[in-house]
Amino acid sequence: MVYYHVGKVLEILSGKEVSSSDQSLQAVVETWDENVITYLVDPKLKDKIKVGDIVLIDYNPTEKQPFRPKEIIIKILHGEKGKRVWEYYKEFFKRRPRVRVRGTPEKQSYIG
Repeated sequence: MVYYHVGKVLEILSGKEVSSSDQSLQAVVETWDENVITYLVDPKLKDKIKVGDIVLIDYNPTEKQPFRPKEIIIKILHGEKGKRVWEYYKEFFKRRPRVRVRGTPEKQSYIG
């Protein structure tokens, strides 16, 4: 099975306000299912990615650890295509059934 996530870039972790021990680039991303996660950016996209971009994140298993996803941004979906794909996922998320979590019942105060 081939598996990807779609997300929207909130922050790029580079620039004068970031000190780094290596040349890698990370982006803080809101995923379609309302998570906020920091992902590695593929080096080929390093100079192209920006805040607000819609991105495709590779969630396929790694070769060395088959139960661990790659979690790397591999594509930027520009313009109308990005907007449409983002909306497809967000609409799906809104329509899917929600599991209701039952809270713990309030304790009745002692009446004596």
